[in-house]
Amino acid sequence: MSVSEALATPVDELMDSMQWAPRNGFHIEPRCRVCRNDEALKKVNDLLAGGASYAMVLRALGEDNAVLDKCDRITLDSVRNHCVRHFPVQNVAKATYREILERRARENHVDFVEGVVNAITPLAFLETVLVKSYEHLVDSDTKVDVTTGIAAAGRLQSLIDSGDQGRDIAVLRTQVGQLADAVKSVVPRELWGAIVEKLDELEQLPQALDAGVDSFDDDDPYDPLEFAEADDEF
Repeated sequence: MSVSEALATPVDELMDSMQWAPRNGFHIEPRCRVCRNDEALKKVNDLLAGGASYAMVLRALGEDNAVLDKCDRITLDSVRNHCVRHFPVQNVAKATYREILERRARENHVDFVEGVVNAITPLAFLETVLVKSYEHLVDSDTKVDVTTGIAAAGRLQSLIDSGDQGRDIAVLRTQVGQLADAVKSVVPRELWGAIVEKLDELEQLPQALDAGVDSFDDDDPYDPLEFAEADDEF
């Protein structure tokens, strides 16, 4: 499976998310315990961008929290709320990558809230590389040569073809399910067992035929001269 097939969210949607930031500059939320502490704000944003779990961020703020009043201390919920509500506005591109990390961590059952390791997974890494490459690709100064374009077109066509096969299989499965439902609705229940037995017989028939063909196979190859010599003896 290619990296693009493994993606749960289309690249275009991820790039659209990079339009979250307002046009009037850096956004600070005064009610947020992270935002109203300049030193903690930079540290938290850097750690979030680096893939740290919320618990790791909180531990890194131990010395900062120690000198603050209780009402100003940053908690796990403070980090979580800041990441969801304010980090995307303050650091748009890095928030896009953070979204990839958290989504992939959830899919792989990696604890990015209470965890003791960062949220980076192989799929998150590859998806981030893909999105970062896409940013360069759509830049007006980026040039794509003909050879690269032809290779991309061929790869795209192969993905389209494989997708068509997958859809055909899905349609076939749906039709088989509908056929089974139709049989159940028309045929009396006491005959269902007979139908299953008949299907088993039909499934075993090709195997029996193969076995019958194999029984005619000899270890020694056919030699026509051998039969000719036998005729001469008579």
